[in-house]
Amino acid sequence: MSGTSIPYHLRQNKAIDRYAFMELLSKVDKFCDISEYSYIGFGGHSLEDFKYVHSYFRISNMISIEEDEEVYKRQKFNQPHNCIDCLLKPSSDFINDFQRTNGTIIWLDYTKPSGLRNQIEEFQAIINKLLPSDIIKITLNAHAASYLPAQSGARSDEIQKLRLEELRRRLGDIFPSAEVTTDMMTQKRFPEALCLVLKFAANLATQGRYDVYFQPISSFSYSDGQEILTVTGIILEKEQEITFFDKTNIKQWKLSNTNWGNPQRIDVPNLTVKERLYIDALLPNSEAEAIQENLGFLFDKNDKLSLEMLKTYVMFYRQSPFFSRILI
Repeated sequence: MSGTSIPYHLRQNKAIDRYAFMELLSKVDKFCDISEYSYIGFGGHSLEDFKYVHSYFRISNMISIEEDEEVYKRQKFNQPHNCIDCLLKPSSDFINDFQRTNGTIIWLDYTKPSGLRNQIEEFQAIINKLLPSDIIKITLNAHAASYLPAQSGARSDEIQKLRLEELRRRLGDIFPSAEVTTDMMTQKRFPEALCLVLKFAANLATQGRYDVYFQPISSFSYSDGQEILTVTGIILEKEQEITFFDKTNIKQWKLSNTNWGNPQRIDVPNLTVKERLYIDALLPNSEAEAIQENLGFLFDKNDKLSLEMLKTYVMFYRQSPFFSRILI
């Protein structure tokens, strides 16, 4: 369900997204104590997210959903805490059966582009079952070529038009025709298009509930083998909005996205130990331009792309993991 060909320990951008999620939850915790919440997610074979949630917030009511039997067996073997209930069932069955009994954090961590409509419908279904102060995170495959690959000899505008038609065909009545445009069908802007799809879907899911709405609070795009979009939001009563932002200071957080704007890009360079120590020693009071000049080399042959990567690292250096080999 959350499987991938790239191991967790090599997915640097995914790890940054995970650390940013923990930081975001710590801010929401100022508005509502989440230590008594339930955490539900697609744990994968290592249950990595569950380790962090339990460690940071002491949450002990945890459910992992998995439909692949072999991954499920690995989960049971790798289970880091006995408070994690590993379930072997499709997410659709879980959501159909789900009954909320207490505060809930749920991460719908999808990876397969072929199931996009079902994934959006599950997102809508869980919104309808949650109550104010519940938190939802959703991850979608945002690799434009997964929806229609580039064809040899075809012009880019033709490919973009065909991708738009394919996306409309897959989504049907949950496609926001008025907002998603042909020029968003490029690899760079496709995550933006999916953000608008989620916005439209969330609005549809809450249109009969006049007292609550889905408030986005962060969104990121990154590539770890495939292009990924991830959006996190919270169910709020409309009268709670001002209090929520006053208590959490999320709007002042550099990594927040509260108005369905373009997702922030995570694309950090692969740094050696010496490079990272040197750059970190210059932060947080140096600009990326000055750091690149001081380094005396680029991270990419394209100097603009190199600078963008460095700017991204400056933005996310506090959340960036460092992977190294150890002997056990």
